[in-house]
Amino acid sequence: MLMKLAPKKRRNPRNFYLGIAAVVLIAGVGRYFALKSEQEKVAQQALLVEHLARLDAALPKQLDAITTLEYVGLMYGETIIYRYRIDLAASSLSEERKVSMKAKIRRNLEQLACEEPQLLAMMHRLKLHQEHYYLARNSPLFSIDLRPERLNCPG
Repeated sequence: MLMKLAPKKRRNPRNFYLGIAAVVLIAGVGRYFALKSEQEKVAQQALLVEHLARLDAALPKQLDAITTLEYVGLMYGETIIYRYRIDLAASSLSEERKVSMKAKIRRNLEQLACEEPQLLAMMHRLKLHQEHYYLARNSPLFSIDLRPERLNCPG
């Protein structure tokens, strides 16, 4: 027994075209704001690169009796690199001393970062993080990675 199929209800073509127009309009507006946001991000990143280049031009800078900041720059568009040279031979430092130095320096860097809310906001907005490399006379000592989302800043 075959059942007779009910005839399909005719759809109004106007609704179909209005639906397509709404989708195109929403996609166009979304694309406009995405491009505008991307242009703003590129402009802010260009300002950051310019600022870092000015900082790097003033280097090397002696920070204390044994530490010199040698380089500051932006790498891969997402990492602010700081390179320090420590005027000690790596072999002269025990592992415990290296670990305690790294912990102390990390605390100081985190404290400095927390004192700069504009820098942290910019790092969040541009999805940046900081990498601090410490080199001894003859080899790398350690590196410290600072990410704004991992900092426990008071307030």
